Amino acid sequence: MKASLLCLATVLSAGISLNAADVTTIYTPAEDFDAVFRAQSPPQTYEETAPFGTTVPPNGSYTVPEGQAFDPNAGGGNLYGAPSGAYDPFLTPGAGGDPYGGQPMPGYSGAVNGPQPYRFGWSSRYEFGFMPKSRTYVAPTGAPGGNFSQIETDIDLNYKTPMRNGWIFGFSPEFDYRGWDGPQTVSLPGKGFRFGTDLELSTPANGLWSVQLGFTPSLGSDFSKSLSSNAWMFDARAVLFFRPSETWMFAAGAAYWDRVGDYVIPYAGVVWTPNDLWEVRAMFPKARVSRFLGDMGGKSVWVYGSFEYDIEAYQVERVGVAGRDQVEFKDYVMMLGIRSDNGCRSLFLEAGGILKREADFKSGGGFDIKDGFIARFGVQF
Repeated sequence: MKASLLCLATVLSAGISLNAADVTTIYTPAEDFDAVFRAQSPPQTYEETAPFGTTVPPNGSYTVPEGQAFDPNAGGGNLYGAPSGAYDPFLTPGAGGDPYGGQPMPGYSGAVNGPQPYRFGWSSRYEFGFMPKSRTYVAPTGAPGGNFSQIETDIDLNYKTPMRNGWIFGFSPEFDYRGWDGPQTVSLPGKGFRFGTDLELSTPANGLWSVQLGFTPSLGSDFSKSLSSNAWMFDARAVLFFRPSETWMFAAGAAYWDRVGDYVIPYAGVVWTPNDLWEVRAMFPKARVSRFLGDMGGKSVWVYGSFEYDIEAYQVERVGVAGRDQVEFKDYVMMLGIRSDNGCRSLFLEAGGILKREADFKSGGGFDIKDGFIARFGVQF
């Protein structure tokens, strides 16, 4: 229902007449380092030679002056040299403020890559994955431990809204399910659940510098018995972004992951957008190289390759272990995928390898999982 209403609102708003000085895009530096995908809305035409950051009102009533382009580092984020303060995204509709009442600005298009506009309001994401059986080896002896497989479901809701001080607040309830089969020689329950909430504060990436701060409390358990402190995890991150030019963005920061062990990892890297077709996000813990294929059947289509490092943890009940134990899974995932987006809904399908996967228990020991295949698909709207 929400997706249908959003699509309808996008279509209806195509008839709204806007002047250049009426519109400001509030950019996000990175959605937790996910790839930037700039959808081409059907009423507009993709041009490979369009200047960086070109933004055209949805009714196409404004023509970009020859040789001019949007500069995210000047003019307070206003279009084409419009006076700073000509548009206040925090004013109420009808009072010279946001004509969309805080909702996503429809029809935004132009360059495929570049700064990504925030999508205010609610959105949702549903992902499903499968890892077939792989051999395991008991740590630290290396003895055969039988086969292990996993199915996974991830559901995220996301809400973003501008604050009066100019910051952007994000609120994201999360649910994850893991179904485990095996290994036969190691005690591990057949399932794990995670409930979490990601809280984020960030500054708009309309200038040279922007900041992202995040805190994610979560609860991970098999829920077979009462919860203990091992079920609670508290993650945090802080990242500083610097965009000196239209093609380069740098990120420097760190994240804390509360698992069986305490981990501090870099949240850093470089984003390179050489043109409207390619984007290279050389980031850690998530990296991606994307190539825009074009508009096909009213949908924008990309192919990409990705790399990700991840650690998950769950409180578990284990036979022969006194009290409640905790298990964590570490792995590296490399994928090839394809994604389509029609402006209201995006779909993706990806497959690849899951490498150097290991499971460690808080009580000691664990098992290593042989490199294997992984596939995921999902929808976002």
